[in-house]
Amino acid sequence: MSTPNTIGTWVRRGSLTAGICYTATAEYELARRLGAVIPVAVMLPLAIDFYVIAALRWFRAFDVALSLMLMGAAQVAAHALEAGVVQVDLNLVAVVSLLVPIALWRTHALARQTPQDATLSATVPPVPDQTPSVPEPVEYTLDRDDEQDAPETPQLPPGTGQDAVSAIADTPVLLTSKDVADRFGVDPSTVRSWVANGTLTVHDKTPRGHNLFHPDKLPQEART
Repeated sequence: MSTPNTIGTWVRRGSLTAGICYTATAEYELARRLGAVIPVAVMLPLAIDFYVIAALRWFRAFDVALSLMLMGAAQVAAHALEAGVVQVDLNLVAVVSLLVPIALWRTHALARQTPQDATLSATVPPVPDQTPSVPEPVEYTLDRDDEQDAPETPQLPPGTGQDAVSAIADTPVLLTSKDVADRFGVDPSTVRSWVANGTLTVHDKTPRGHNLFHPDKLPQEART
């Protein structure tokens, strides 16, 4: 499968070959009409076409334009002579005679250039390798003024925070009537009678109304 670069190369080569083959014939006939013998007449299309190839190879704008102008002038003169529009005269001979020296001069000027100079206009300057600098870490220290301006730890109201945790940890587990009966080895009904006669104080009640007792407020011994 052909890549775009390969296709472009063959397109350029085909266009150049077709153009040179077409124009070389008219340039040869022009030289013959001006009186050049066959070996010498061949030199006119060779000189012009080699200049065109060199100009397109190194693609200098000035030489591309000049080489195509020389080729066009030779074509116009050749076809004008063939159509009988113009006749061979001194002006025509002078113009055609200058085509070869100009092509010779510019072809050697292009060939003597170094590859770097010849392709300077078609190259893209390299981008310098720039390694981003990483800033060094900055250490911040607080002086006395900064310490005074630093926000203080907010004070929590009593009963919250660590105080609340300590209070929960210090809260004893309340006892039910069964717990109290088991501790003293009596029946739960006895515990209820203690509550009734005021011997045992109820500390709190469950959501269902059952009595709860504080372990520190129990009597020292069982009372019957």
